[in-house]
Amino acid sequence: MYKMAFIFPGQGSQYAGMGQAWHSAYPIARELFELANDALGFDLRKMCFEGNSQELRKTEIAQPAILTVSLIAYRIILQEVEIQQPVLAGHSLGEISALCAAGAISFSDAVRLVHARGRFMQEAVPEGRGLMYAVVGLSSDQVNEICRKISLNKGTVVPSNYNAGNQTVISGIRGAVEEAAVSLKQAGAQVIPLKVSAPFHSPLMEPAIAPFRELLGGLTLHPLQHPVVSNVTGDFYSSEQDIIPLLSDQLIKPVLWTACLNRLAAMPVEAFVDTGPREALGPLVKEAFPEMKVYAADSIQSTMQGCLDSLRSELERSRQRSTGNLLNKCLSIAVCTRNHNSNADEYQQHVIEPYKIIQRMREEAAHSGKELTVEKTKHVLHLLETILKGKKLPSDELNLRLEQAMNEAGMPGLFQGIVDVTQ
Repeated sequence: MYKMAFIFPGQGSQYAGMGQAWHSAYPIARELFELANDALGFDLRKMCFEGNSQELRKTEIAQPAILTVSLIAYRIILQEVEIQQPVLAGHSLGEISALCAAGAISFSDAVRLVHARGRFMQEAVPEGRGLMYAVVGLSSDQVNEICRKISLNKGTVVPSNYNAGNQTVISGIRGAVEEAAVSLKQAGAQVIPLKVSAPFHSPLMEPAIAPFRELLGGLTLHPLQHPVVSNVTGDFYSSEQDIIPLLSDQLIKPVLWTACLNRLAAMPVEAFVDTGPREALGPLVKEAFPEMKVYAADSIQSTMQGCLDSLRSELERSRQRSTGNLLNKCLSIAVCTRNHNSNADEYQQHVIEPYKIIQRMREEAAHSGKELTVEKTKHVLHLLETILKGKKLPSDELNLRLEQAMNEAGMPGLFQGIVDVTQ
């Protein structure tokens, strides 16, 4: 089964006018903006559509705005494109968006949570005292060492986001970050200031942990409907019980984004979708995995409609590949499985004839270019089951062969509930 990873951005992807086109075109966008306004008690929609860059830069505004627009993009895509097995990850704030998308946190709770999170983080370090820079062109080890040396004399500056092999974000007290930036430039790095108002993912966020954890503790958390990767561990949440400790730790620990991407790619996933108000994470995926397919809900190159069209085309190609794989695998298993039946008439009826039917189905699928319907998939598997029973295969091996057909064809999810080999 085709696996698609949805990635949700953090602060910095906001811009004036974000989500406005989706609000005009999709009822779900209007519904979520209304829910966000009700949850927050102010007009977030107006902030997104008409707010200036300075207003949208404020952490307590940027975070619910980005979460809302990202969830709108996700809901539109799932509504318009048939995606069976999404896996999810988010960068910083985006991890809460991902948990909301997975059903672990309700949308209204998530909006209120990130609004408060932004306020707690801003109050931890008054605006103007902290700073964050993206560092491009040096290894994380080089950045770590320079930050360590500066911190000994000038105050806190630490790596806060490990975004790519040669891109690390640093965070800390303004003077220490500025001095680190000088040293990093001298070492050959490009240093870029980020549009944020506090030094996120650093020990300076420690005062935000207690109120944030208390707020999390008051929420109703639900089982995750889809897998979500944690920034803190670079691995999947085991259950909703991980949410409070991991999201609390995330405030002061670095975002292990390269580890998150590696974990998703290892599943493996076959494409990534950047749900952000403006594409921010897609380029990091392409840098890590140049051959990976990456789509964006909103980018300079693509609109939502372009994204939807591309996803539909990609999934159709995938379904056609899966159809061919399934039919070929069934034929291969039928041929390679040892026969234990010496009755020629039974062999003709239960092995040869169903084999010919699968052959004809493969020829028809190749000619039409269409994927098998669920009913036809069920029929193919019953035909293979008939062949294997016709060869008098022991039940344990029969089960194994049928599972093998689905797994090696990349369609494991369709095996469960379609074929009952015990009857």
